[in-house]
Amino acid sequence: MFILLLSFILPRIIPGSPLSYAQYDTYILNQSLPEDTFNAFKDYYAPHEPLHKQFVIFIGHLLNFDLGYSFYYRISVIELIAGRLPWTLLLSFSSLIISSFIAISLGIKASLSGKHSKLRILIMTGIQSMPAFLVAVLIQGILSYKLKLLPAWGAYTPGIEFFIREFYTDVLKHSILPLTTLILCEIPGIYFLTYNSTQKIKKENYVTMAYYLNIDEAQVQNKFIFKNIVPEILGKLNVQFLYAITGSLFAEAVFS
Repeated sequence: MFILLLSFILPRIIPGSPLSYAQYDTYILNQSLPEDTFNAFKDYYAPHEPLHKQFVIFIGHLLNFDLGYSFYYRISVIELIAGRLPWTLLLSFSSLIISSFIAISLGIKASLSGKHSKLRILIMTGIQSMPAFLVAVLIQGILSYKLKLLPAWGAYTPGIEFFIREFYTDVLKHSILPLTTLILCEIPGIYFLTYNSTQKIKKENYVTMAYYLNIDEAQVQNKFIFKNIVPEILGKLNVQFLYAITGSLFAEAVFS
């Protein structure tokens, strides 16, 4: 609700207006905004109406899944989202699956072996404290601009033919840098959760009894420890997926 109010209020309290921006933009391009187009935008946004009526119109548009028009990209917001959402979901799901596998494996191994090195804690904490866009900029600068190993931006090379073998290879190459960014940003949170959950489960009486009865180590880990930390980890991953989507937006902004 707060974001909804913010998206309504901000364009109306900042200096200028989208309509002024559109007129100025077309003037810079040595063009003129057609009068009927300008009037259509005026009817849509209704800047002449009282604020409460504008809000009612705004809510009406939302209920009809009408998110407005992007003056920057010059297409409707729905079209903009539809064009980018598949890439966002692809990056989010892929990064979450890979980072979860790595982080859970490292967390369980560190907890069971008792080897939780200070260097690993320092690295994990350092990465966790860095915003996603900063990680993205560093990776882009080193691997793309300095070493020239991978493409710096885009989802695929412009002009390539879609849905052929070369296209999928090209998409894979372009996805490596943003995917690496998201994986690095997601690993620390899942790692610390897994480590702490495993440490807590290890101290439970039924685990102590299993060791006392000389049950095989692999069985203790699989049946008594891993199965009991799964629910807590899955609960965390539900929240982590939202962070993955947010992080992917920053990564996409850097890698265009």
